Amino acid sequence: MADLDRINELVGNKEFEEVLPLILEGLRESPDNMELVKLAGLTNVNLKKWVQARNYFETVVKFNPEDATSWLYLANCNEQLGDLSSAKSAYISVINLREEYMEAYKSLCIILIKMNEIDEAVKYAQKASVIDPEDYIFDFIIGTAYLKIKQFEKALSPLAKAVEKSPENVGVFNSLGTCYMALGKTDEALDTYEKALKLSPDSAMAYFNIGSVYQIKQDHKKACEYLQKAVDIDEDETFLASLAMSEVKLEKYEDALKHYKQLVLLCPGKENYKYNLVTCYEALGDIQTAISMLENIVYVNPKFILPAQKLASLYIKTNQLNKAKEIYDNILLKNKLTAETMHQYAILSSSLCDTDTAEKMLKKVIKMNPDIAKAHKDLAIIYLNKRLFDYAEDEFKTALKLAPNDFEIIFEYGNFLYAISRNVDADSYYREALELEPNNVLALTFMALNQLVLNNLEAAREYIMKAVKNEPHHEYVQFCAGRILYALKEYEEAKRYLIKAVEQNPDIETQNALALTYFELGDYQQALNIFKNINSKCPDSISVLMDAARCCEKLGLTDEALKYLYRVTDIFPDNEDAHEMIRKLS
Repeated sequence: MADLDRINELVGNKEFEEVLPLILEGLRESPDNMELVKLAGLTNVNLKKWVQARNYFETVVKFNPEDATSWLYLANCNEQLGDLSSAKSAYISVINLREEYMEAYKSLCIILIKMNEIDEAVKYAQKASVIDPEDYIFDFIIGTAYLKIKQFEKALSPLAKAVEKSPENVGVFNSLGTCYMALGKTDEALDTYEKALKLSPDSAMAYFNIGSVYQIKQDHKKACEYLQKAVDIDEDETFLASLAMSEVKLEKYEDALKHYKQLVLLCPGKENYKYNLVTCYEALGDIQTAISMLENIVYVNPKFILPAQKLASLYIKTNQLNKAKEIYDNILLKNKLTAETMHQYAILSSSLCDTDTAEKMLKKVIKMNPDIAKAHKDLAIIYLNKRLFDYAEDEFKTALKLAPNDFEIIFEYGNFLYAISRNVDADSYYREALELEPNNVLALTFMALNQLVLNNLEAAREYIMKAVKNEPHHEYVQFCAGRILYALKEYEEAKRYLIKAVEQNPDIETQNALALTYFELGDYQQALNIFKNINSKCPDSISVLMDAARCCEKLGLTDEALKYLYRVTDIFPDNEDAHEMIRKLS
């Protein structure tokens, strides 16, 4: 016969390993002894043998369904085993038997929240709160239940009550702060989190929560202060990621780089941290390291589109356009693309002078998403280059309708009007563009050129000098400055700018402008040398041949002048200027 006194003594002393064999021996002799069955269940609970414990307590409640304590233990066993539905039923049985059993209410409410039975959780929590109005936990449970289903307005009042009842509880303050954040009440959230920090000054979570509020407020300097303290206490992934994000916002790329390196080591499988590390290298100007990392990321995970697009953009930045196109070709083959990605591919194709592909892709982009204003603008530029002016204007007007305040679209429409010689209209759009970006060098330059065409020479000078001030070494700006000063007959100044332009880009148009300037300055030999150089590349250019002949005339080189003039009449027999000079020199 079982020695119940000895068994109870061992159970009381929590010597569960020793008592279990005695209980089992007693049950072999008296299998219907409910006291021994309960002790067997209790012992297995303490030994965390949940299946065995459940079996014993199921037996107890089968024979004694009024035993609330056994129902409680059975509920706990089911909960530990993940059988939430059975645990829920058992806890309800406890409450039905003992209405004031508060622990059963707490456990039941938590299970109901886990099962997403929010209304039931709130019902039982409210019932318990009436029984024990001083216990904060039921207000906290109600607030937590509403937080889970994002009914933040309903969560606010019970959480505030929980704080009043338990003003020393950090967890309650944190939940209330979260509710304020969700409602956009950042000042109240900050105040709540600061109270939590005072209660627990070594809490990494408290520092993190305050840092998060400052991030929402876009005060990333303050955010970094608190997030760094959170990281100093606990190098948690979430804390590090938030700190790095704010450091990027502050352009503290060295610090962000260090923290993203930590995150890559901490979570080697998360490609987004590697990608963010790449952006830091790019921002710091270490493009080659960024490219190397991206090549590896793209190789390992070819379906991860974002790094592939970034790699393509860096190839473009380093003028490796064919490599960039290869990346986009792979993206097109393996992925269902967004309109934005196809738009980028179209721009790249255009850069590689594959305008047919660019046009085809832009049309697809517009079909997918007709509201992308820049796609209409880019298609308009292609139509302009193909001299399909009506189509180009239609696309520009659509782009302007979609984005009436977009600098790039307004500026490019001005360029379109300039290209088709509607210079008065172009003037209006260039002015509008400059109102948006007063120091934009290209807008200032094209405005100056448009003023030159309109014969507003002083206005042209004013705009081009602003452009020169902003970009003193830009070869095209220097070339345009030379052209405008030439028109103003300020030849010495024009020469200075044109020499700098030729040094950077000795194209035919720039050389020709410099040669004409030398001619006006009376330096005919220097002008002739340049015209000869141009003639060697463009032997059939009538204007160059005529200008070379004029230089020879000024230098007294009659035979050489006639040679150039006869070449003109061979190409264009009816050129009266050439015939007149021939008569004059013969």
